[in-house]
Amino acid sequence: MASDLRDARLDESTEARLEGYRFGIVLLLLLSTFVFMAAGFSGSWVALVTVALQGATLLATLRAAQVGRRYLRVTILLVLGVFAGAVVATFFSSGNVQGGLFLLNVLLVAVAPVVIARSIVRRGVIDVQTVLGALCIYVFIGMLWAFLYNAIGALGSDPFFVQTHKASTADYLYFSYVTQTTVGYGDFTAATGLGRALAVLEALSGQIYLVTVVALLVSNLGRTRRLER
Repeated sequence: MASDLRDARLDESTEARLEGYRFGIVLLLLLSTFVFMAAGFSGSWVALVTVALQGATLLATLRAAQVGRRYLRVTILLVLGVFAGAVVATFFSSGNVQGGLFLLNVLLVAVAPVVIARSIVRRGVIDVQTVLGALCIYVFIGMLWAFLYNAIGALGSDPFFVQTHKASTADYLYFSYVTQTTVGYGDFTAATGLGRALAVLEALSGQIYLVTVVALLVSNLGRTRRLER
């Protein structure tokens, strides 16, 4: 009887830990942001819509990860700051302003993987939502590299790519994910030593993440095993 009562309490505790973690919604928002950025739209409004989509995705990530109100307020201020930067960038088309905006986007996107990783460890259960969270991290990292490349291209005096002198955000996004997945089509290649070094680093980190973290989670998916004891 005591054992059954203890198991029932454990089940209730596990249900409480599982409730609220919905990374599938975050993944859908990420894919929507990716499609919009990859579509290659042009115009001053593109930066505003991109930041709005990223902000909504980040807030959905915090909601799914069940962070505290203090972190939520700080993130809202960060989103508003990046949005203000996007407004400024719509009126000033200089490379420094555009590069600064992309660096702010790097900061905005970099928050989400950390939040998701902490929530997965704290949650302590391997299930579908855990795997979805790990996939969200992978997609976020690809976007982070894309904005970093974009910032380097905007702030640098030399073109980032060998093949074109006027690369778009869609080009950087395409190059980032092709590099991260190590497909390597070769239609875009980095022109500078810094760009090539970062591309190699992204390729290595992307493959290591897939063959270790994601593979480990998927292999343990059906066992509902605790990550922490």
